[in-house]
Amino acid sequence: METKKCDIIIIGAGVVGCAIARELSIKYPDKKITVLEKLKNAGLETSSFNSGVLHSGIHQNPNFLKSKLARQGNKMAIEYAKRNSLPILEHGMLIAISGKSIMEGLWKEWRSLWHLLKNGWEQKINFELLPSGAIKELEPNINAVGGIFLPDVCVIDPLQFTQCLKNEAEKNGTRFCFSNGVIGIINLSQSRIVFTANNQYEASVVINAAGLYADEIANGTSCNKYKIYPWRGEYYEVLEEKRNLVRRLVYPVMPSNSPSKGIHFSPRVDGKLFIGPNARLIGAKYFYDYDKTPVEVFLKSVQHFCPELQAKDLKWAYSGIRPKLTDQAEESDFVIRLDGKNPPLVNLIGIESPGLSASMAIAEYVADLLKDLITPRSL
Repeated sequence: METKKCDIIIIGAGVVGCAIARELSIKYPDKKITVLEKLKNAGLETSSFNSGVLHSGIHQNPNFLKSKLARQGNKMAIEYAKRNSLPILEHGMLIAISGKSIMEGLWKEWRSLWHLLKNGWEQKINFELLPSGAIKELEPNINAVGGIFLPDVCVIDPLQFTQCLKNEAEKNGTRFCFSNGVIGIINLSQSRIVFTANNQYEASVVINAAGLYADEIANGTSCNKYKIYPWRGEYYEVLEEKRNLVRRLVYPVMPSNSPSKGIHFSPRVDGKLFIGPNARLIGAKYFYDYDKTPVEVFLKSVQHFCPELQAKDLKWAYSGIRPKLTDQAEESDFVIRLDGKNPPLVNLIGIESPGLSASMAIAEYVADLLKDLITPRSL
């Protein structure tokens, strides 16, 4: 079998892999960049099965790398979407405390809200603290006693965004090889050979952006130190008759150690409205619809804010799976690490939410890791 030679191999054509391909194709126009993807096109797994939200970083630990990259990436992605005429909702995000929660004695939500306020102040995030009357002006059908409004949070179509990054990288000369799942990697003295079912590729730089399967790819290069735990997030769609009840993102206040940002109202650029996601640790990375969560679990969360919604107004829509680095109900940081210098190997592990928001900043971060390691001339 002939070995196809290139300078840089990126494993995975999700939003992060495509953002990295675009960034490196701009910084190194003379390099031969190849992206290997097991599916038939870009962004067909975790990248597209989410809410499409460009987060601010307010939910994250301010000391985490993911917080910094989310803040930077939010601005970059919004500007990129507008420059490329991608659809975008600029209605902002409301993080609210329901009146029913207070009546039930859940005062801990105020403590969680205070934690979010501290995160916002520390990270210099643009937000406004709102009383119930101001919330009613924004969202007349939402019952809340107070909350935070973040005007700079937007919603995009994640698949269109990913495809746009991919198309730009292709125009710059990047080669995308679909239906080419990586099955093995051999380390040589100055390069690595990456095997797929039908081909083999050799490059002096390898970047592992394989999402849910990044731990398996990394451990196949003798790292043997990563483990991804699949957490599933499911979504219910609000039927057309009720989809106009809520116009913007409305999130509950969640504890700081929550594995997700909570079941929320999730409007999309196409006018549809979804409820979700939850966060469930599951037994396998392909359990997308096994043992679906009953609609009553979702209703219990959203009826605190909007009692008008009933089970008959919702239908199960889809799920996405987060590649988390813990099996505990807690937040974990991104791992973006240079695990080899000769030849260079970058592993991106646990890139979950807000990975979409952070994707373009992640690409810059990876380029910076490699700036002194990419040779000035092509192979």
